[in-house]
Amino acid sequence: MTNPASLIADLDAALADAGETVTVRRYTAPTGSPRPKIDIEDVPAAVRPVKPDELVGDIQQSDRVVVMSPTQIGALLPMKIGDKLLIAGAEVNVQFAGHIRVQNVVVRIKLMVRG
Repeated sequence: MTNPASLIADLDAALADAGETVTVRRYTAPTGSPRPKIDIEDVPAAVRPVKPDELVGDIQQSDRVVVMSPTQIGALLPMKIGDKLLIAGAEVNVQFAGHIRVQNVVVRIKLMVRG
């Protein structure tokens, strides 16, 4: 039987092998100089462009899909629209945040990002 811990461990291993690292960012105030934020650096993630069959509604060709494990970002769960990622040094906006749960445990985060 597959349990949440084994699913998370499998995802962690796959991202370590084939993913890239991103920074997960949440601003904690609307303004400020510098603007206060929480950063979690070196988070393994799979980043890919959207597929042609995903181009529906408000989704744009330049959007990207990001898959992450909850392992390193537990302090920022749930991810939400308005959160940011730094991908290859560029800040992108979370447009959609999906949390995949097994037995009421988040085992995977799938984001649509733009920017």
